[in-house]
Amino acid sequence: MRLRIWELHSQRLSGGIVTTPEGDADVGGLVLSEKAYLLVVRDVRPQQLIDMVRRDGPGAIAHQLIAHFSTADAVAASGGRTLVAARGMSGGPCIRRSDEVAEPATPHL
Repeated sequence: MRLRIWELHSQRLSGGIVTTPEGDADVGGLVLSEKAYLLVVRDVRPQQLIDMVRRDGPGAIAHQLIAHFSTADAVAASGGRTLVAARGMSGGPCIRRSDEVAEPATPHL
């Protein structure tokens, strides 16, 4: 069975990130697709992400990540890809990479 990158990170960090039934990463209620997670961890260490979500909540961190990855520098560094709010099965905030969605959801989570 293939482990996802966040499952390896979670093992090293004694938990904090789990896989949703849909196969996405759940960081304390903030759901990220695999592509979004890989983009995020280029700028934010997994433990730092867990700590941020615990401190500020999944909704606030979703907004911060979407804003950060919408800056000109971040867009240039990621080949034009950004993060967008998306509909998730859990009802909580969900983030996908912009090339994974046909039409981004409204910016409010």
